[in-house]
Amino acid sequence: MRIILFVALIYFILKSDLINRMPHETITSLNLNETPSLEKQIESLESIEVYGGELNVVDLSPEKKKTDVASVWLKGWGTTSKIFRDNLISLAETGRRVLAVDNPHGISVENLTEEEKSKLEPTSPIELQKITALLKLLEVKELEKVDLVTHSEGAIYGVLAAMLRPEKFRSLVLVDPAGMVGEDNQGRLIKEAVLDIALQIGRIFKKMKNIDWQALSKTLGANSDFNRVIAASPKGTHETIGEISETQIDEILILLKSLGLKIAIIHGVDDKFFSMERVQNMTKAKMVDGFYSVQGTHNQVYLHPEKFTKVIDSALDSLESLSKKDETG
Repeated sequence: MRIILFVALIYFILKSDLINRMPHETITSLNLNETPSLEKQIESLESIEVYGGELNVVDLSPEKKKTDVASVWLKGWGTTSKIFRDNLISLAETGRRVLAVDNPHGISVENLTEEEKSKLEPTSPIELQKITALLKLLEVKELEKVDLVTHSEGAIYGVLAAMLRPEKFRSLVLVDPAGMVGEDNQGRLIKEAVLDIALQIGRIFKKMKNIDWQALSKTLGANSDFNRVIAASPKGTHETIGEISETQIDEILILLKSLGLKIAIIHGVDDKFFSMERVQNMTKAKMVDGFYSVQGTHNQVYLHPEKFTKVIDSALDSLESLSKKDETG
């Protein structure tokens, strides 16, 4: 009976979107002589007018930086920057300026030049919009060169943007990347995604007396995120599934590495969206400079961000060292 009541409570929370109704902190005063805390910075979403709408940007700047090259976080399918809030903050706490675009379906491709659009053919419109948002971010923030940290689908539009403008990117850290399992199809992707989420939830409730409340909260938040993304563009959300299953990025990684970009993959051993075995079989030395195997399912990166931040930060440090070696000869 307790289990039934508990499951009913979880169902109620999911349906009522209770998490998003929780009160948010109101900023009443700000000392302009001090750098606002990262927690306050992330609450101040910046909206920048662009052709056809607005570009919504998260921009976190720590008081002390260990590198002048900013990191841009690219999220995966069906999420917003809100679910990666703790990831963004914890990465900024390592001394990195961290930015993210909060437009789930990107922005109008009319913000690209005709030459840029032709170079990206036959990329689908839905991915073009996300590439456009990333490149526009670099433009409006006047970022000469950045490091990319991507999750899932973020690897697809991230590497396509890097292919178009390689001079703007120093390194790429791809967490559980899409496009690295060879031939794929929507049926396989949907089936394995369901298995991955079932495994994720099963582990949360493995011990009823010792529930992983942090992972549960993140899972509920991701569900709310997903509902908002679908509501914003049902057609675009559906089309993205097909693009993820049809796109392969291995050849692009070979090209980018040959151009001097430094690349690392971080992948969960229990990832069912894109199995570790298939990703490892696809990955070759001519594509990457490092491969990190970590515990967890596909979404472990935001379920326990503090653990992943250490690996991501370490990977970025290693890739930066390689870049500096190239510069000094």
